[in-house]
Amino acid sequence: MPFFTRRDRKKISYDISDELLDIYASLIFQAKKILPPNIEIQCRFSGGEPLALNDKLFRFSERIYNVTRIKPYILTNGTKIDQDFIDSARKNHINFLAVSLENPLNPSTGAPHPKEIINKITRYNSSNFPIIPGVTIVRNEDFKNLYSMCRIFYKKLKVLPTINELSFQAFIPPTKKQLKDLYENIFKIVSFFYLKTPIRLFPYISPELCYGGLKHYIIELDLENKHHLTKNNLDKGLFKVLNQLNISYPKLNCEDYNCEWHNECERIKWVWHASFEKANAEKRLKSYCEMKKTINNSFFEALKSFK
Repeated sequence: MPFFTRRDRKKISYDISDELLDIYASLIFQAKKILPPNIEIQCRFSGGEPLALNDKLFRFSERIYNVTRIKPYILTNGTKIDQDFIDSARKNHINFLAVSLENPLNPSTGAPHPKEIINKITRYNSSNFPIIPGVTIVRNEDFKNLYSMCRIFYKKLKVLPTINELSFQAFIPPTKKQLKDLYENIFKIVSFFYLKTPIRLFPYISPELCYGGLKHYIIELDLENKHHLTKNNLDKGLFKVLNQLNISYPKLNCEDYNCEWHNECERIKWVWHASFEKANAEKRLKSYCEMKKTINNSFFEALKSFK
């Protein structure tokens, strides 16, 4: 449940009405009833920065839990985490926190400093209320230091964040040199960490590696109510929302049947089909293919060393 009001995420708002929140809760409950039991439904608060809602966030989590019996989790930048928040979160059915982390070797200007956020994770994480590393966004020029970055995270946290490329409008096709750096560093990461901690790499490109072979899809229920849901159309609305997956994850229709990863590319996230200022759809699809082969080939070549 992201707290932004435009698809391009340029406008952030936190003013969701109680009526819309109840509609979304009822929709999740309906989905839970009709989907097979082997499909796990999670509810995530993301943004923007959900913790900026303060106590209002806990009112949201209570409403979601009371209707669906699902404890939401929160994707946060971690700056507002303190003991008072932890105590309130535990009381109000928050499942856990996933904390985004900057690359400590190349943090973005103005972003929360990774050292500060790592210290908060180590201080407040517990078995009673898990606080785990979320996503770390890396630029193409960071590929050459991915292994060193992971060593830093593991030394401090004994676990790795999910590593993701710059996507949407910010994506730039990597050069051949950057792809080579990516291959070499993934090989090192898998060789060193495979038996130590889960490795989650580039879920928009290789979700089969990131999620252990399981299918993983995200449906956004935003503040604009883009699905036009009401109390009176939830049955039809649910199928409309589920059918949105065909748009969010369209078929690739790749004709390279000799590619060893062909079956893993049946459906890919819509961002690879879209044109943006820095790269049109043709260039993005070409880069997707190059990065997919680089990531997966490196990962499995490294696995061959474990016998």
